[in-house]
Amino acid sequence: MAEDTDPPEEETEKVTVLPAPPWPVYNIERARAELIAIEMITRGASYYRVRHATGLSPKNVRRLQTLVAEEAANPATPRIVCRTPARAQDLRARTQAARADAAARADAAARARRQLASRPEDIPEAGGRPAPADADRRREPQETGEPVQMTFSIDC
Repeated sequence: MAEDTDPPEEETEKVTVLPAPPWPVYNIERARAELIAIEMITRGASYYRVRHATGLSPKNVRRLQTLVAEEAANPATPRIVCRTPARAQDLRARTQAARADAAARADAAARARRQLASRPEDIPEAGGRPAPADADRRREPQETGEPVQMTFSIDC
């Protein structure tokens, strides 16, 4: 009778396989409403108008307003990924410094243009002064500091 029973098997480790966590389920209508809200906020729509048009909760509209304001204040800078990675903070600081420098140059150029525009031009026969010799010529446009791209054809 001992032959009919199975010998005790070695105890093996039992592994329980858990089911995979479910994929996130996105509400397409809500995602569409959030995209519309972001677009409205960037175009300057009021808080109430965004809420009314999209049907989002006040908390979500404020969250989107905060996200849009943060992105506008500190935009992401594109990076060439094949090169040595640069620290995002350093890159952002350099970008902001370059923008500030460009804004300062633009302000200086605008001040110079206003000063040139505010100069009194010599008006012929005005105040008993004779007209200057080059008054008949058309004024040449002043040089600007903007780069100009030129192309040359090369005959081979």
